[in-house]
Amino acid sequence: MTTKVCILFDGGFFTKKFEELNKKFPTAADVQNEVTKIMAEMAKKTNGETQDIVFRVYYYDCRPFGEKVKDHTGKIDVDFSKSKLSIKKTHYLNDVCRLDKFAVRLGELSFDGWKQDLHNPKKWKPDFKQKGVDMKVGLDMALMALKHTSDKIVLVAGDSDFIAPIKFVRKEGIQVYLYSMGHKVKSRLIEHCDFKLA
Repeated sequence: MTTKVCILFDGGFFTKKFEELNKKFPTAADVQNEVTKIMAEMAKKTNGETQDIVFRVYYYDCRPFGEKVKDHTGKIDVDFSKSKLSIKKTHYLNDVCRLDKFAVRLGELSFDGWKQDLHNPKKWKPDFKQKGVDMKVGLDMALMALKHTSDKIVLVAGDSDFIAPIKFVRKEGIQVYLYSMGHKVKSRLIEHCDFKLA
């Protein structure tokens, strides 16, 4: 039996966890390698009962904040578009877009001012907030279930905010796999998934 698999990456979670595990920022090739690992883990879980094929990989993230703002003193202009991280992430997302069977779904990153570094109160850090990413994940999961475009969904995430869409798609007959990359997640999230991978 051939089954269609959609893999959904929470990009913010993935890049942070990948850096933690590998001490470097990921590349598009690293994302592709992770997909290969996921499919291998799924094969172990099903013991060859089904022939799983990747239908599509969805990657959810925000483009870097690229505007000029005043620093925390209100005197100096800070151009975030020129930062090394902004340039690196822009290239990264562009490369991920070009991968076969990948769809990059973008939310927005808003600048909410400056905050003091907890470890060094003399330093100030930009306070960025993601908007629309979790909603896009939930809506896409619901559409996959209602339009029957997928038999299985793999969620690369560690956030229990996804429990509601997980419950919905399971009621519609889709199996849900959680791939948390070894991250410790709340037991409620595991309970609402059919399988937990690595």
